[in-house]
Amino acid sequence: MTSPRSSFPWSPSLRATVALGFLSLGAGCGPEAVGAPPAVAQAAQPLLGATPAAAGEFPWMVSLQDQAGNHLCGGTIINTHWVLTSRQCVLGSSIVSPPHPSTLRVVAGSNSLTATSSTRQVSTLLDIVPFPGAWDATQGNDAALLHVLTPLVLDGTTVAALPVATAADVTAGYTTPGVIATLSGWGQTTPGGAIPDALMKMSVPLMSNADASLALGQPLTADQLGADGSAQGNAFCAGDVGGPLVVDGPSGKKLVGVASYNLGCSAPNIFERAAYLKGFIDYVTPRLKTAPRVTQNYVNAPQGGWKHYSLTMPSAPSFVVAMQKGTGNGTLYVRYGAPPTLTNYDCRSGDTGSNLEYCSFTYAAGGDWFIGVYGETAVVNATVLGRTFY
Repeated sequence: MTSPRSSFPWSPSLRATVALGFLSLGAGCGPEAVGAPPAVAQAAQPLLGATPAAAGEFPWMVSLQDQAGNHLCGGTIINTHWVLTSRQCVLGSSIVSPPHPSTLRVVAGSNSLTATSSTRQVSTLLDIVPFPGAWDATQGNDAALLHVLTPLVLDGTTVAALPVATAADVTAGYTTPGVIATLSGWGQTTPGGAIPDALMKMSVPLMSNADASLALGQPLTADQLGADGSAQGNAFCAGDVGGPLVVDGPSGKKLVGVASYNLGCSAPNIFERAAYLKGFIDYVTPRLKTAPRVTQNYVNAPQGGWKHYSLTMPSAPSFVVAMQKGTGNGTLYVRYGAPPTLTNYDCRSGDTGSNLEYCSFTYAAGGDWFIGVYGETAVVNATVLGRTFY
């Protein structure tokens, strides 16, 4: 495989390695992780044609897992409190919320998914902030920020943050077609095969959106970035989505993309452009604390009935509402400006079969927000918490 150290300067001949193929759309391949939230597992896309990563080679890499330790997706450390991943990995759409953060965790500081070491760090998630706007993996906006409950300790060697490429980096050539980028992950090394225990890596040349669209058989959006490894047999597969695409350029290593999707574990590989996400990341990630706006304990809702709350708040970078504890099965509904109904809402939590429910908003408007708990079965003594980042 091409060495990632060959990223700069690049040769025009590298364009010749971009082979075009015509592929049918697929969201990934391989079995779902045991115990994983279904939509998360389906999103989990490893590296075909990959080689093992050296210890400490990718200190910004994390494994996003369920609480049973099943690997779901990759992610990139942004700072001590925040990790960037694919929106697929946390379920979110424009109206249905991510899973409850307490059901997920990130693991940093180790190339092995199973081995314990003094450098391994594990943190449950506190909040999930999806990239705003309508979302579809094939049409972009495929990113989310994960707020960790226990801050990561960055030693710069085994656990480190990775700078996100800026517009200036793009101008400097970090995403120019033909540049060699490196992707790391724990995805399948053969379609339908097992998830490897060891962190793997592969190198791929970046493509223009025009070439990627031709190879894909459908147009790319401006926030997407293509990379082709077909000449080397390099493509990501189940378990790699959310992982970092990195270029080592004039200003050092930078995050240029977030693994998003390909067609059945085949090239071309499509990423979310990191530079496109930079404003969102810079707006949310400096905010390390949350301010409770409303806390309701002992929430009860009859089967087939509602319990409503309201709060007035200023505009905020992010507004989250979480429900937990108690017994029964409630669904969380949130709406701006009016009480939610079964058909009118801004967010409806997923069907978890329990009271672990969650809604998340980015760039939340100031004003009156209404929170409703609907009893699928009778809800007894649940807790509802609404909070904003500041």
